[in-house]
Amino acid sequence: MSQIEIAQIIEQIKQEITVDSNGQGKASIRATARLADVQDSSLRRALLSAALQPSALAQSLIQQGFSPAALETWNEGIPDMGVAAVIEYYAFDAGRYCKQQARLVCKAFNRIGVRAWMQDIMGWTKPTTQPQEQPSTPALPPVEQRLHTLVLAMKTLAELTGGRLNPYMEQQFKDYAGNLLAEHNRKLLTPSEERWLGVVNFAENELGKKVPLSGTHYRGHLGTWVRTFYPQLGVGVARRRHRQETRLVNGVQQPIYVYACHDPAVAAGLTKAIEEFFAHPSPGAALRQAGAFASKKEKVSV
Repeated sequence: MSQIEIAQIIEQIKQEITVDSNGQGKASIRATARLADVQDSSLRRALLSAALQPSALAQSLIQQGFSPAALETWNEGIPDMGVAAVIEYYAFDAGRYCKQQARLVCKAFNRIGVRAWMQDIMGWTKPTTQPQEQPSTPALPPVEQRLHTLVLAMKTLAELTGGRLNPYMEQQFKDYAGNLLAEHNRKLLTPSEERWLGVVNFAENELGKKVPLSGTHYRGHLGTWVRTFYPQLGVGVARRRHRQETRLVNGVQQPIYVYACHDPAVAAGLTKAIEEFFAHPSPGAALRQAGAFASKKEKVSV
C-alpha cells in the first residue's frame, strides 16, 4: 500500500465527509472503515457493542473519553476526533488485526491532524466574523454652544414673563451657567503630573532592582550614595530644593528624601547613580573615603 493508493481512497470517500460551519468534521462509517482497511460492517458492530458487551475497539474508545451512548450515535457519522482514534486503534492497538494501511494513514494524519485534513479536502475556510458595531455615545455640544443656548432661553423666558422669573428657576439657571463655565475652565487647564519618589522606591519600581536591607549594597548606603555623589539631583533642579517627606518605611513612619522623578534629567541621573552603586564592589568604603559619614546629622531614610 503506497501513499498514491491512499490518495485514491481519500478521493473515493470524499463525498462521505462533511465539515460544519465551526470547522468540525465527520466521516461515515464506510469512509472510516476504508481508511482503516477494515470491513464497514465489522466496524459498525464494534461500535454498537459499546452499551452491552464492548468490543476491544469500543473499550479503547471509552478509555479515551468517548461515552458508550456517543458511540451508538456514530452510525450517523463519526466525528473527526473519533476517526483519528479508530484509525490509531487499527494501526497500533488491534493486535493481529492491525493494518499497514491504517499505519500509513495515521502517519499522514499526525502531520496536520484529522480535522485539518478534513477541512483541507472539503475546502473549508474559517468564516469571517463581522465586527460588532459599537453603540455610539451621544456627544454633548461644546460648552460655548450650550452656554449660548442657555442665555437665549433665559432671554425668551424673561420676555414671556415680563421679567418676572421664578426666583428658584432663576437661581437654577445661574447655577447651571456656573457649572458650564467651571467645566470649560477645567478643560483649559494643563494637568500637572508630578511624581516624587525615594531612591529605593525608584530603584525597585522603575528599574526592577532588589535593594537589600543589609549587606554591602543595603538601602541606607544607596540613599547616601545619591546625596553624596549626585547632590545636584535634589538641589536646584527646576528651581526646587531638596525635599523630604514622611513616609512608611519598613512599617515605621520616617522622613525620607524624595526626588522629582517626573523630571527626565532627575530620572536619568538617578538611574545612572543607582547603576554605579550596584556596580561598585564596596560602596560603603567609597562613601567613607568621600567623607559621607564624617558628621552626625538628623537620621533621614532613603
